[in-house]
Amino acid sequence: MRYTKQSIDARFVGQDFDNFLCENDIAAKVEALAIKKVVVALLQNSGMTQGELAERLQTSRSQVRRLLDPENTSITLSTLQRAADVTGHRLKIGFTPIKKRHSAEMARRKPAQ
Repeated sequence: MRYTKQSIDARFVGQDFDNFLCENDIAAKVEALAIKKVVVALLQNSGMTQGELAERLQTSRSQVRRLLDPENTSITLSTLQRAADVTGHRLKIGFTPIKKRHSAEMARRKPAQ
C-alpha cells in the first residue's frame, strides 16, 4: 500500500508504538501473544514430539496442543516453569518500568485474559 497524506491517521504520526497499541486498546493482547509465541517457539525447537512433551511436562497431549496454540494465551507460571525445565532453560520473569503515558493507559485497561 502506498501511503499518502490522506491515508495516514494524524493521531498516530510522531507517537511511539506503545502509545499506538494503548490507544487502540490492544497493548495487553499483543504483549500476551508475543510472550506465548516465544514459549511456542521454545517448545517446538526442543525437538520433542507432542507425546514426549506431554510426558515430560506431566500432562496430556491435548494440553500440549493448547500450550502450542499461539492464539491461546492462557498459561500458568507453573506451566512456564515446567516448559523451561524440560527444554533446559531457566525461567526469568522481570518487571520493567514503562512510560508514564503508556502506564496510565494500561492502568485503565482490563488485564489480558
